[in-house]
Amino acid sequence: MIDEILGDADDVTDIVATARKCWHYEFADEPVRLWDGQGNAIDSNGNEWLGTINANGGNLHKTPSLQDGRDGTAASYNFALNIPTIPGEDTLELYNSLKADQAQVFGRKLTCYLVLFVEGEGLRPNTPVSFYKEMIMFSPKFDEQIQRAASGTIVKNYTASITAKDNNHGRSETPGRTYADTMQKRRAQQLGVSVDRGAEYLALLANRTYQVP
Repeated sequence: MIDEILGDADDVTDIVATARKCWHYEFADEPVRLWDGQGNAIDSNGNEWLGTINANGGNLHKTPSLQDGRDGTAASYNFALNIPTIPGEDTLELYNSLKADQAQVFGRKLTCYLVLFVEGEGLRPNTPVSFYKEMIMFSPKFDEQIQRAASGTIVKNYTASITAKDNNHGRSETPGRTYADTMQKRRAQQLGVSVDRGAEYLALLANRTYQVP
């Protein structure tokens, strides 16, 4: 595909191509495929990818920059989707249905693919996609906000977000783990628990002698 895009060009200024990301959420019952573009794309395997860029050029799918992971670190990535207004669908009902299905998320895979387009090209039939990165999803979070639109009207926005980590996650953990307060709170958030103060006082109890009455 790259050779096709390069063609006979012998100057870097003659080569204009765009790499867009595709996101495969492998939920338990039904996977969701999104891509950073307008319209629906069909890949070479017949899978349909839903475009997340709206008519105003805004992306409803908020995604972070990804690291390659070769340094061994396990970065946390936050993904968020503004629930769109779909003709014939009730936005609040769709939002509540996602909340009811959140058990399908934890421990499932999130895979990022890349797709190449040349300048000015629209969607191609049977567009090939290339594997880029695989991550594991943790418990989702849901948020409702009342905001003022550009027109001045008051609107209610619904957002679903997910934290994910790559395959480096857990490599540094001992089998029995530790009860450091910071790590305990981080694990609690990944499991969907907003507050866990169970390990806040463990450091104060270390290296002390206790006598049982």
